[in-house]
Amino acid sequence: MPICIEAHQRHSSQHFLKITDSQTAPSTKSSMAIFHLFARLPLELRMNIWAFASNEDRVVKVRRKRHPTRDYWSPSPVPAVTRACHESRKYCAYQKAFVSDGSFRYIWANFDSDSFQMLGSVMWGLVEEDHPERNEIRHIKIELATGNALYDELDYELEFFYHNYRHHICHLPKLGSCDVLVNGDLHFWGSSISEMYWGTCPRSNVRMIDAKTGEWIDMDTAGPYLDWMDNYMGIDPEEGPIYTRMDQFWDEEDEEDVATRYNAMMKMKEGLPRVDLNY
Repeated sequence: MPICIEAHQRHSSQHFLKITDSQTAPSTKSSMAIFHLFARLPLELRMNIWAFASNEDRVVKVRRKRHPTRDYWSPSPVPAVTRACHESRKYCAYQKAFVSDGSFRYIWANFDSDSFQMLGSVMWGLVEEDHPERNEIRHIKIELATGNALYDELDYELEFFYHNYRHHICHLPKLGSCDVLVNGDLHFWGSSISEMYWGTCPRSNVRMIDAKTGEWIDMDTAGPYLDWMDNYMGIDPEEGPIYTRMDQFWDEEDEEDVATRYNAMMKMKEGLPRVDLNY
């Protein structure tokens, strides 16, 4: 089956066979950058190559228009492999998703590896309207804070997530990881991971992320972080640290438990881990 030769000339080998030419001798560099014999490979082999040509760390931002049609769109870059030729689109790991009735819009998605970032209201809409994508999403980033949103919209998303949207997370049957991007003040969300119900998503795979700094807390760091914030003015050397957080597994009479909790709290002095939000 012929493929688009122009596509090979436009795109580097990274988008196809991921052949690196940084260490190639000058005399062979041009021949290595474009694999002219690709079309002569057996179809079965080409199919596998197209299937492996995907970005494992891709974050897809999913947006939804309000008027006049409520179709989905994404500002995220389109996977390069879908721009190569008909054969690449047919056999790659991506599929057309988030298609609304009466709309020509769609988003290229790989539900096995892509993480889908959307407002809580968009996630709620997928569940309420029983879109097929809700049954396929494995990784999601729920936005409660966006850099270009109006303050009243942020307040709307925050309030409705706490009282409504969060109860719909359990209706994503394949969900394996969940990030919640909040508008600062992680202290406010410190107990949410343990108190909320996340459906099929393990609590160990849930993170609360500060959308401004990229700092995050998870099931392991949320408790020590709350303890640290309770004592942010300093620890009285005579009275010791103040613990206001309830922990049913902690025995204040057990010296080992006391030492473990204290050491975990003091580790917060190093600062929280950060995630790169520039995607």
